[in-house]
Amino acid sequence: MPAEQQLTISRGGLTIEVSEYGARLTRCLVPGSDGSIADVAPGMDSAEDYAARGGTMGAVLGRYGNIISDAKVEIGGKTYALSANRPPHSMHGGAGNFGTRFWSGDKIDAGTIRLSLESPDGDQGWPGRVRAAVEYKLSENRELTIEMTAHSDRDTYLNMLFHGYWNLRGHGSGSVRCHRLKIAADHYLPKRADGAPDGRMMSVTDTPFNFTQAREIGEGIDRLGRGYAHNLCLDRKAPEALGEVVRLADPSSGRALALSTDQPGVQLFTANLWSGLKGKGGAIYNAHDAVALETQLYPNTPNTPSFKPQLIRAGETYIHRMVIAFHALDPANIDDFLNAPF
Repeated sequence: MPAEQQLTISRGGLTIEVSEYGARLTRCLVPGSDGSIADVAPGMDSAEDYAARGGTMGAVLGRYGNIISDAKVEIGGKTYALSANRPPHSMHGGAGNFGTRFWSGDKIDAGTIRLSLESPDGDQGWPGRVRAAVEYKLSENRELTIEMTAHSDRDTYLNMLFHGYWNLRGHGSGSVRCHRLKIAADHYLPKRADGAPDGRMMSVTDTPFNFTQAREIGEGIDRLGRGYAHNLCLDRKAPEALGEVVRLADPSSGRALALSTDQPGVQLFTANLWSGLKGKGGAIYNAHDAVALETQLYPNTPNTPSFKPQLIRAGETYIHRMVIAFHALDPANIDDFLNAPF
């Protein structure tokens, strides 16, 4: 395995570390209400550890994040067979997806890391030579911006996504079931037995997917059994603009985040399959010890006309923005933060 470069930046009281392997966020140091600093991003110690057991943790995925049913897609009247790494489907771009590759990374300035990757024509079965990039940027007001961009020399579909996990009490501190979550989403995508969306958009009313009012994540996990692994359909006032859509808070530490995105969906995933997973620094991760909030296009959009698939035309710019604003709150003010209108 090639030598791994870790890139570190600090600004506004935040510190992040990013690995060239998978363009992964490997550390995120955030202050709490008492001034204590915690690393809120579960991860591994090295590229070798990520390759062996880290999966998608903290990585930027592509070409097409989430599921493509039956590992095939039609573009311009031609059917393309994709990498079926979760038979019969393709997941997160297939075997050898962007999260398994070494990107080329540099610090652009004291608060910005940029990484780039070239994906050749036919990679993972997709048409077009794609040049992809991701920037991690910190601001003085404790905002982490993640911007993913790409260009293709042929018409294609793209859905790059950031598969970071969060535990606002600190990685390795146990379950996030008591984290309180609010999501601007009146609908979710039900799934077939094989994990692909069935094409419908269903109301969250009277379901475990209703986070229109803040509540503990654990309440829904108890109703679902295993946990969350579902796309929620975001309600954004300006569909193509950046808008705040998610708030997450840990009452015990006062750490909270507000997530803004320009994407239509967010995959809510509660690390359901972790079991005795050895993480960085000897931490042990188990099911529900973190939550992922993956902003994205809806899963299987290219094969679902009702989701309004849109090709990235040759020469056009694909862009996916997300901004994560961190807060250190007095526990008495957490409900005010969560319940304020989006």
